[in-house]
Amino acid sequence: MEKLDVNNHNGQSYGYIVYRKTNVDIPANGTLLIEGRVFDTVMVLVNGVLVSPWLEKTSDLNRFGSYLRDSSVILSSTALEKATIDIVVENWGRVNNGIYKQYKGLWQGGVKLNDAYLYDWTIFPLEFQKKWTNSLNNWQTFDDKTVGPCLFKANLQIAGTPKDTFVYMENWKKGIVIVNGFVLGRYARLGPTQTVFLPATLLKQGSNTIYIFEHFRHALQVEFSKTIVNTLHYQ
Repeated sequence: MEKLDVNNHNGQSYGYIVYRKTNVDIPANGTLLIEGRVFDTVMVLVNGVLVSPWLEKTSDLNRFGSYLRDSSVILSSTALEKATIDIVVENWGRVNNGIYKQYKGLWQGGVKLNDAYLYDWTIFPLEFQKKWTNSLNNWQTFDDKTVGPCLFKANLQIAGTPKDTFVYMENWKKGIVIVNGFVLGRYARLGPTQTVFLPATLLKQGSNTIYIFEHFRHALQVEFSKTIVNTLHYQ
């Protein structure tokens, strides 16, 4: 992530990074293996369909896509020709002390399909910078059955003076909340908190745009709370 030729050659510091490999012939029960560890979590899609496990409880941290070294996932039960594989890596942040070697993305090793390395990946930085996010268009009405990484857009109308509030996300799974182009923060049903604080200074009278980048399964609406909500869903 830090070595990408973006941001005036300064690399990428935050957000997500997407690795894409096209025209891949995947045998039935073909296994994708990522050498070393991922930094920090990963989702794998084949032809736009999420095939890696969801992160919903603490035991999921010991499955593919999180802390495990040299972890693997089955890509498809049937053979696929000229498939597209997307590996979406999320950066969970860095500590502010110690020797600087907190690289993010896939940098500890290669990526294999069965026993063969896959090369020549196309890399996309997904930083959710304000100008980029607010410029997105061609939005479509979502399907209730949509599963996997998806960006949602909602509108909040405020008639009076904006007040501090909390975005209540317990009915969603995991992702980030963006308000008027500002990345507000992460949420996870795993817990411990189910709300994201939204200060009044980020809101305005009239129309406010809320974006949600959900990893796994969306809810049907965006809700708000007057107070913080702490609920654990560890099991």
